[in-house]
Amino acid sequence: MWPFTQIGSDGPAVPEAIAWRRTLRLAMFRSAAFALAITLAACQPPADAPTEETTSSPNELATALEARIMEVEGNGGRVRRAAFVVTESVFNSELMAPYDVFHHTIFRDDQDYIEPFIVSPDGGPVTTFEGLRVEAHYSYETAPPADILVIPSTDGSMTRDLEDDAYMEYIERTIEDAEWVLTVCDGAFPLAKIGVLNGRQATTFPADREALALLFPEIQVRDDVRLVVDGKYVTSVGGAMSYEPAFWLVDRLWGAERVAANAEGLVWPWDLETLPHIVVNRDAALP
Repeated sequence: MWPFTQIGSDGPAVPEAIAWRRTLRLAMFRSAAFALAITLAACQPPADAPTEETTSSPNELATALEARIMEVEGNGGRVRRAAFVVTESVFNSELMAPYDVFHHTIFRDDQDYIEPFIVSPDGGPVTTFEGLRVEAHYSYETAPPADILVIPSTDGSMTRDLEDDAYMEYIERTIEDAEWVLTVCDGAFPLAKIGVLNGRQATTFPADREALALLFPEIQVRDDVRLVVDGKYVTSVGGAMSYEPAFWLVDRLWGAERVAANAEGLVWPWDLETLPHIVVNRDAALP
């Protein structure tokens, strides 16, 4: 049997072979840590070198997007820009489902399609409620004008987001020139707070319709449909039905044949006739 030795004044007795191996490993660890520290020190830029912030290149996603649009429009094509405004804890389905539908429009006509992009507070990534990391194209300050604004639901749509001045200001100034504004699930709450839904009909996530009606009594909240179109504002229930407002808009812009091909590519049984929805008729024509 191995003789035992004491490690430290109060430590337990362990075999000498184990103690020796521990000592050897500790020495190896210290040597490796020392070597790593030297390597990292050698990799540091000089004190007067420009920082990463001053030398960083434009967002690669945005650069590629703008180059794509420029080429199409240079050839006489039409690209509609769709901004998806996000904050931390945006919900996966409410962001990705309509984004997917719009993105697939390029496969039906690469000279007439919707180009979606993501706008975050600082242009950096956000983490969805479910834990996915999502890169953004633009910040609230750098985002270009949008033909379509999409407001997906977040974990803070009914609370935190409504008190976020930068978020609310971005939405307010973007809807001024947008042809269409889509909300998914509780994305209706920020839009309602701005006031543009007053006197209109709207809907939201079924469990939150009562809250929407209580907070914003000037809105006629519909609980009998999954999608409401009132003027340029399209509100919807979200969840697994988050594809619907985007499909509706594709149908509205290009017609049944185009949306059918779009839906087929996403293996979605799109049927406007069976969709519980309402289009509010007003004097002002839809864009």
